[in-house]
Amino acid sequence: MLNLIAAFFVCSGIGIAVWIIYDLSRHKQSMKIMNAVWVLSALWGGYFVLWAYNKFGREQIQMKMDDRSMMMESPRSFWQSVSLSAFHCGAGCTLADILGEWITYCIPVHINGNLLLGSWVIDFILALIIGVYFQFYAIREMEKISVSQGLFRAFKADFFSLTSWQIGMYGWMAVVYFILFKGISVEKDTWLFWFMMQIAMFFGFICAYPMNIFLIKSRLTTSEGTPVSSNLDFTVTRSQVFPSL
Repeated sequence: MLNLIAAFFVCSGIGIAVWIIYDLSRHKQSMKIMNAVWVLSALWGGYFVLWAYNKFGREQIQMKMDDRSMMMESPRSFWQSVSLSAFHCGAGCTLADILGEWITYCIPVHINGNLLLGSWVIDFILALIIGVYFQFYAIREMEKISVSQGLFRAFKADFFSLTSWQIGMYGWMAVVYFILFKGISVEKDTWLFWFMMQIAMFFGFICAYPMNIFLIKSRLTTSEGTPVSSNLDFTVTRSQVFPSL
């Protein structure tokens, strides 16, 4: 029964990702990297991400394309901006974890004789590389700055959010390995493993959410006496939180 449930949610995530790809062909995001963000998020978030995409993803972009003045009058709410920021961070983590888990499945990596630790280290390194690239791509879309400046700002913008996401993910998978399925092998080529990974990503989102609130509010409190509009691009907001680092 559990395997059937697992297969349902994993296949649902894939199906929703395919539908979003189709929909994005007609409603492209103004920031190109967000096309990838929504698709990758759907793989773990399934129906939750589908709801979010229809609630403040596609509809907001349509407003941008058709009526810029309307977009300014109807900005995204704060919780929507925070969610977008967390989705952006999580997309890099999602891609990294998919690649990392299959890499370590084919080529086992041990650290101090521990296969799980080796897998998690590879996942984190890949998440950092891909996450920084996603952030760098977004920054370069908006500003003409040097590659070194872009990478430095991207690293500052993504490190804390990305780390909090991975902590949430590792926490759930530790529960899976050491409590829920203790003594039972959960292989990486099974529906059950990837269903557990979907849940792990959701916990990653939960952990990254308050971190992104902190980052965005830090930016708001340092503004010059006026709040920054919540519909401003979240990558800029996070990349400017710690300008002195």
